[in-house]
Amino acid sequence: MSLTQLFLIIHLLAIAMALGIGVSNIVGFRVAKGLGGDMAKGIAAHREALIPYGDTLFITVIASGLVLFWLAGAGHLGPWFSAKMVAVAVWIITYVLMRLRIRKFLATRDMSLVPMIRTFAHVLLAAVVSALICAVMAFNA
Repeated sequence: MSLTQLFLIIHLLAIAMALGIGVSNIVGFRVAKGLGGDMAKGIAAHREALIPYGDTLFITVIASGLVLFWLAGAGHLGPWFSAKMVAVAVWIITYVLMRLRIRKFLATRDMSLVPMIRTFAHVLLAAVVSALICAVMAFNA
């Protein structure tokens, strides 16, 4: 197994796991919306428990992506790769903004922050899926 293959495996596994957490959080928001009391609190606790895993996967995806970029070189990457990098930039910015909003929410429990967190989650998911589609197109040779 080459170094490129190893980092591609790490990269793709981290993306898959992060997507799973993202979808789980969006579903959790929708399910908790119709519940009350302990059930809603349980779902919220589950989402909060996933935060460190999401942060670790975020860093893993970025680090492994940078290593893959370095290993591949930048000379032969086309427009699909550029589109992928735009989607990755949207993903990174949205993730950071969302985490800052979540940090504020956890400190204050201000429910007025939740709609923006939900919006960030949807934008983030769309950016990751777009990046994946563009990556498939960029490396389809």
